[in-house]
Amino acid sequence: MAFTLYATQASAQLSSNKDKFLGNITTTWSSDMDFEGFIFSNYWNQVTPENATKWESVEGTRGSYNWWGSDKAANYAAQKGFPFKFHTLVWGSQFPGWLRDISAEERYQAIVNWMDAVKAHYPNLAIIDVVNEAVEGHQGETYLMIEALGGKGVTGYDWIIRAFEMAAERWPDAILVYNDFNSLQHNVPQFVDLVRTLRDAGAPIDAYGCQAHELYGCSKATLKASMTSTQNALKMPMYITEYDIGTQSDSEQLKYYKEHIPTMWEADYCAGVTLWGWFYGHTWTNDGAGYSGLIRDGKERSALTWLRQYMQTAAAKNAKSPFPGMVKEASVYVKPSALRVTQNTPVSIEVKARLRTKTISRIDLYAGTTLLQSFTQQPYTCSFTPDASGRYELKAVVTATDGSTYERLSGVTVSDEFIPQPGVTAAVGKRYTSVAEIDTRTFAIVNEQEGKAIYGPNLQNLGYDDFSTVFTNEVAGYYFRLESLKNDADPDVRNYYRLRLIDPLGNEYNIWGKPGYLNSQPVETGWCSFILGLTAGNGEDMKNGAVWDVQYVEGKGFTLRNIGTGLYLHDALPAKYEEPAYFTFCSLKAATTGVKRVSGVGKDTTATSEDAVYNLQGLKVGNAAHLDLLPRGIYLVGGRKMAVE
Repeated sequence: MAFTLYATQASAQLSSNKDKFLGNITTTWSSDMDFEGFIFSNYWNQVTPENATKWESVEGTRGSYNWWGSDKAANYAAQKGFPFKFHTLVWGSQFPGWLRDISAEERYQAIVNWMDAVKAHYPNLAIIDVVNEAVEGHQGETYLMIEALGGKGVTGYDWIIRAFEMAAERWPDAILVYNDFNSLQHNVPQFVDLVRTLRDAGAPIDAYGCQAHELYGCSKATLKASMTSTQNALKMPMYITEYDIGTQSDSEQLKYYKEHIPTMWEADYCAGVTLWGWFYGHTWTNDGAGYSGLIRDGKERSALTWLRQYMQTAAAKNAKSPFPGMVKEASVYVKPSALRVTQNTPVSIEVKARLRTKTISRIDLYAGTTLLQSFTQQPYTCSFTPDASGRYELKAVVTATDGSTYERLSGVTVSDEFIPQPGVTAAVGKRYTSVAEIDTRTFAIVNEQEGKAIYGPNLQNLGYDDFSTVFTNEVAGYYFRLESLKNDADPDVRNYYRLRLIDPLGNEYNIWGKPGYLNSQPVETGWCSFILGLTAGNGEDMKNGAVWDVQYVEGKGFTLRNIGTGLYLHDALPAKYEEPAYFTFCSLKAATTGVKRVSGVGKDTTATSEDAVYNLQGLKVGNAAHLDLLPRGIYLVGGRKMAVE
């Protein structure tokens, strides 16, 4: 039997393309390469351990490392001369159980120790899935990694950026990949937003990995459109990292292979395709039944027979790759000081560039089509000041002494509205005085009398805190936009609104893939109001809990009456008050700079007694006639900072 199996297999790897690989994974928890008489290297020229390089498998006991399974794959790849991919460093699943029992600080040190141990054991990794499945909602315990790596931060993905920086410090020549599922269907916008944010922030990410588990039932046209739109948005190398089609039908599996594989393989931005298992009954699909396997009962299925034939075509042999020779020559990253700024705000830009075997001759940095600066020596830094709102594409073009070029993109979004920045204090900008005026605008909700603002600090909980602590670059989700319900099928809500939550970068805020709304729970629960996705009836836990009667009262401000409770919102508790609170709906601006020292009106200032006086949070505290009555401190009068002594 063993002889027969050997006799039926191919005598060479399926792919002869020298620039991109056709890979597969180890088989079973024993990390077998050759299996049931079939020789791995006669089919595939890249390997990813299915489980053996996951943290849980290596360091299940703290401080004790088991490399047995991963070494089998790594040594095999080294002997055969093809790439070994490490899968994965940071993931909210299959991590050691003891991580749950330690503090965030200890968890960070554990991640450092883990990466150091991997570096010591595999100092020259070629490809690494640095972070796996971090799209919101994909893994329930991702928060453990978020906490350990410093939190979401101003980009929303600061913790992922940190993970890539740590990996780049240890493996500067490795191709560093972000990997996720539902990235070709279902969660494409979230995937693109995450990867583009990493790229724009200057993270050392070299490629994005689309697992491609979700392509059963996906047509060639749909796949190609999805791949193209993602590539147009990211303009980075792509890997197909975990492709499989789980079905008992040979003809059905063949159909999808014939539609999908050429679409992936022939894309010149695709650096390689890895299949996720090759033996029927020994893959994760179909609840472990393994219908995606390509060899069943000792024989090749139709899809595998076709795959061998396709790989011998000129189209497959000559398909281009963004990594010639399957290695990374250039590490180029463009890092702006902020991803979103107010117009006329200077932005500093740093280009980090390194060539593995060549020498840099020149780096040209562009904003759109405008050349900002050409560099011939380090540091590769400059500054530009965008004077109009919109998105500015940043591009670094690295030219080597042999004339070859390498490009990297980033981007900055410029707004005419206030954007939170480190060290910049927000102040109330334009105060809106009608619902019509804010119909399409993004606005903050401030109670000027109490000096507090309504906002969404994180995930679900609604916040109501001091104005000075709310509008910072570290708080997510504190602006709102009205959504009119005038076309709703329910006549009882047609005159009302939902309030959509907007994050600090101006994007619609989503929680676990669901849209965020200002939502009241029932009065009797005592719970805070929430910001979360809607269920049936325009609410969560209560019909019309996310529906609001928004009114402006002349000289007082806006009121928010919840249609679900019939009562008014005052704070972060449910809408449960009989009498309204009055809120300012407003834009924001940076507090004015420049301090003028005074001890009263008319002594060292040109302010008149009628001029309004604001504190540094932009809240009105009186007029200039009463400066002497205010506590010592710095105030804004007539557009200047003034210190009352």
